[in-house]
Amino acid sequence: MKSSRISAAAVFILSMSFAASDAVAQKDARRAGCQLVWVTAPAFGKPASRARRPLNFSASDVLDLEFQVVIPAEAHLAGQSLELKLFTPKGHLYQTLAVPAASQASGTPRRRARFRTVTARLPVAGTTIVNNSLYGTWKAEAYFEGEPTACAKPRSFVIKP
Repeated sequence: MKSSRISAAAVFILSMSFAASDAVAQKDARRAGCQLVWVTAPAFGKPASRARRPLNFSASDVLDLEFQVVIPAEAHLAGQSLELKLFTPKGHLYQTLAVPAASQASGTPRRRARFRTVTARLPVAGTTIVNNSLYGTWKAEAYFEGEPTACAKPRSFVIKP
């Protein structure tokens, strides 16, 4: 009787430690999964920049901005969402865009992809950005849902009149 209590307690402790290690592994995979943030203006034809200096966008030329967060293809993010926090030139949180982080396969790839992108759009034309002249250097930060730290370096971009 005593040995069965001890073995039951040992099984319980081992199962709790495996559950905790799985949670830590999932958290590490999420934290390591986000690579970088690109900012584009798809209607205007500006490509995603890999340069360190911020991209410049004219609010009179651009209808919306597209944000692409690069994630390794092998990252297990089913059911997770990615939050893209956008900060005004004065550092205030303007908007948080939440998008599902799970990949959406389109067709049959010829080779195995190393990365995938999660995309979100921010309207510029006719919004409070233009109406309240929120021009200057903005910042975009990517977070996995519920995480306190960003999963990639922030990306700066400039919105001009």
